[in-house]
Amino acid sequence: MVVVSSCAHGQVKPFNMKLQQTTLERSIEHGKGMTLDEFSTTAKECGEEIGKKMFQSVIEVINEAVKETGNEVKIKRGELKRENVLQMLETAQQNFDEKGNPTGQLICGSEFAEELKRHKDEWENDKEFMAKVEELKKRKKAEFDEREARRRLVD
Repeated sequence: MVVVSSCAHGQVKPFNMKLQQTTLERSIEHGKGMTLDEFSTTAKECGEEIGKKMFQSVIEVINEAVKETGNEVKIKRGELKRENVLQMLETAQQNFDEKGNPTGQLICGSEFAEELKRHKDEWENDKEFMAKVEELKKRKKAEFDEREARRRLVD
């Protein structure tokens, strides 16, 4: 599979994702075979394992693309600050739905997600920070509208 990354300066670069596979072995006594429950459990384990490998492969490609585009935000574990969140929002290209709501998603590990959750209530009650987030959202919406207008001109 090839994923294409587009840099801010217009350079397009393909990122190759590797084929993923997994093997699970089960002992089958004297040709007895597996019960339906054993088969389902084995299939589920295999599916979960290949899913984990595929997700890890996607994350590696995303990380490479982020580094290539210069949008990498480095945050030490346990040291997440409001400025880091603003920087992440700033570097990301954002899309919006027909009602003007952002459609982007943040993909992160469970530790980082927990750190974000720990700060959520505190930051949502910080009027100055939320004003900065709203201003950033308005600017990203204007950028999106401009991109869409240019795209429609080309179509």
